[in-house]
Amino acid sequence: MSEQKVRETCIQAACFFLPFFEAGEWRRGEKSPWKTIKKAEATPDMLRDLASYTSERISQSARAMEALLAIHDDWKVTMRKDGVFMETVTLAYEEILPQLKEAGVTEDDFQLYSEYTRKWGMI
Repeated sequence: MSEQKVRETCIQAACFFLPFFEAGEWRRGEKSPWKTIKKAEATPDMLRDLASYTSERISQSARAMEALLAIHDDWKVTMRKDGVFMETVTLAYEEILPQLKEAGVTEDDFQLYSEYTRKWGMI
């Protein structure tokens, strides 16, 4: 059986957002401590808990970033005040996700955005 050349018709942009202030609470219908503290009267213990939560979130974002950099070396990295965006057009997210899982990065550690662009004109 002869190998047929696969024609790529689209370019996939895979963007991973690694948030600093949420650990997937929105998926579970829960609220981040950052959202609940706005409605409560602040106490020193609440601030300590918030500092601990935020420190752990940023550390986990750094671990996820290390895992992504180990999987692939062609990333556009953009730091924002609420997290890190890592984008690539040279590796499909379908190939990245199993490797992230294997590295211990869970779906609570990132948000995935994918966009497709046609390589050639309209049909």
